Amino acid sequence: MAEKPDSGDIKITVSFLQKFQNEVLQTMVEELNTNKDIAELALTVGSTAGKRRLLAGSEAWEPARLLIEKYEAPTTGTGPSLYAQVDSIRNQLITLNDNITYVVGLAMSGEDENIKLSTELNMSQLGEILATAPAPAPAPGGAGA
Repeated sequence: MAEKPDSGDIKITVSFLQKFQNEVLQTMVEELNTNKDIAELALTVGSTAGKRRLLAGSEAWEPARLLIEKYEAPTTGTGPSLYAQVDSIRNQLITLNDNITYVVGLAMSGEDENIKLSTELNMSQLGEILATAPAPAPAPGGAGA
């Protein structure tokens, strides 16, 4: 029933998860870590505030100063707020990547255990079939004695 598209069953293989990690998650995390615009946003956070290049204008000019203050305000500024959201997304992607690595590890070890178990069962069955010792004789004094 899993073959029907409308069955509601979803099959996700280990290879699909690994491909998703390598081609999607890693790319997204690398982009968030190396993007120059995100690095500029990071300059508005904490003690590095004031080292921005995103806004032009002199702080001596009142409209520019007000814009800079609204942009860089530590708790309400758009720069720190936007950076916090981007950083949250990055952390969630990293956590997702770690979780997928954990699941893939479990699946891989589970597959190995299943292979080992099926091999042991097959060897056990072969041992019984190919046993050279005669089968034990029935107990004396069976039914009706």
